Amino acid sequence: MRHKRNPRRYAAGFSRRFLEAIGAQAAGAGVIAVFAPDMLKNQWWLIAVAVVVAATWAVFKQRQTSPSQWYAHGNFTIRLVVGDLFQQDASAMVGMTTTFDTDPTIIDASSVQGSFLCTVYASSHTRLDQELEESLAATKPVSRIVKAGKPRAYPLGTTAILEGRGAIRYYCLAYTEMDAHNRAQGSVRGIVHSLDKLWDAVDMHSNGAPICVPLLGQGQSRIPELTPEAAVRLMAFSFFLRCRRNRVSSELRIVIHPKEINKIDQTEFQAFLRSLATE
Repeated sequence: MRHKRNPRRYAAGFSRRFLEAIGAQAAGAGVIAVFAPDMLKNQWWLIAVAVVVAATWAVFKQRQTSPSQWYAHGNFTIRLVVGDLFQQDASAMVGMTTTFDTDPTIIDASSVQGSFLCTVYASSHTRLDQELEESLAATKPVSRIVKAGKPRAYPLGTTAILEGRGAIRYYCLAYTEMDAHNRAQGSVRGIVHSLDKLWDAVDMHSNGAPICVPLLGQGQSRIPELTPEAAVRLMAFSFFLRCRRNRVSSELRIVIHPKEINKIDQTEFQAFLRSLATE
């Protein structure tokens, strides 16, 4: 699978590692020249070998690996992984709208919420509705929307916490708003606010366990200015800032579907995570 790369950063990294490898080989050749000066005499073919070795080493070091960064101040990790959000054996955030609609005729089956309904609730939206109602019982709606589906709208950032197997919990986060035509609408400001509310819920209920989050603001969320690369940085930075103040979890795991990973330059994201470690 081809992954997105920044050509300029890749070229700079390749050049740096290539020159490092050439330098290391030159240093070795210098030592040999001192103690056995005749060994390298007229061995011009070694230059070609050195170039090939250096290029191979640079390509190897430039290969993309899953971004991961540990932060000493706060003792937490941010990782990006490719896979299924609901196969991580950890608690997960599920994005929803402020009306917490679950009906398959309203919610896209290919969305994260649609996958959640199918995978975790065996496509029983009535059971999911019941558990959402129980979790939201103490939260007051802020408005009513005349539309098909659920009419009650809760505050942006409301988090319904559902119990999974073992210690796993599902944080159903309302980060977009539904209109009268059942179209979800979101904003970057709304996501920032909602993530703050999510970390509050995780802090209260996770006991420091890892939390998995999907790529926010894509598809039906209708936030065109929030590209996949901007989204992963926004989520990582929000978590970073919160854990610098008060660690809410030992690990943020941003889980990207295999079909979406080619939209993200993993080398760039690793560089971004590394830059935060110097703050």
